[in-house]
Amino acid sequence: MKRFLLATIISGLAMISVNAKTVRNFNSQSDNKLTFKVDSVDYRSDLTRIYGKLIGRPHTSNRIDGVTALTSGSALTSTDIDGVDFHRYFQWEDDGIIPIELDFPIMGIEGFQLLFDTPLGQSQTMVKVRQK
Repeated sequence: MKRFLLATIISGLAMISVNAKTVRNFNSQSDNKLTFKVDSVDYRSDLTRIYGKLIGRPHTSNRIDGVTALTSGSALTSTDIDGVDFHRYFQWEDDGIIPIELDFPIMGIEGFQLLFDTPLGQSQTMVKVRQK
């Protein structure tokens, strides 16, 4: 029984690692309301996590109330954010960069558009897979 349980756990971990893929070759272009640069996207079997940086003028503030990803005709709402909090003002420090992570439901490996809801209106970032 112990061997069966161990074999099941190992095969489950192997399947998870097969389904996971991190892509680092993206170009991102933002409008003038909020600048977000995508570093990488982690495509997992349970979610899609976007790693990137908010870039702004040092010692100024902003707020993000929600993020939507538009991809292949679908609109996916972010389920979590790390680095700043939704509905709470944040401030850029001396370097003007805040690393954040955005979690979304599962999406395919392709380009997408991110819509950030801010007090200044909706900010758009276009994200495309960089051609090799």
